[in-house]
Amino acid sequence: MELVRFNPFTNAPIVNSRINRLFDDFFVNPNRLAATPSKLWSPEVDIYEKEGKVTIQADLPGIEKKDISIKVEDGILTLKGERKAEEESEDKNVYRSERFYGSFERGFRLPPKTDVDNIEAEFKNGVLHITIPNATEPTGKEISIH
Repeated sequence: MELVRFNPFTNAPIVNSRINRLFDDFFVNPNRLAATPSKLWSPEVDIYEKEGKVTIQADLPGIEKKDISIKVEDGILTLKGERKAEEESEDKNVYRSERFYGSFERGFRLPPKTDVDNIEAEFKNGVLHITIPNATEPTGKEISIH
């Protein structure tokens, strides 16, 4: 028998991530806590900046493009969608059902200098890529005094 040392911090990043997501989801839409557990879900996202553009990648497997909407208002980018449940059938025995179905909504505060008019979105292989370019700052001009 092998001795395995207990490390209480092994799962700390996972717990921290889940707690952060709980607070993020709550403050975006506080009514979500009233939903049933089967409807309480939102897609996982990665957010990063590269070459002057912020990119949001959201995993949306099993969702069709027509069931996704993206809106920007008051500096908040809102991602909404719905994953529809499969038709239930009387002739199958379900042993485990872990996937979530229903509507979701996530909001992301945009950086202050964002070019909202040129935001692009691409949906491919179940992954949504939203590219948010930074606004170009006007170049300064020295004014001579006569």
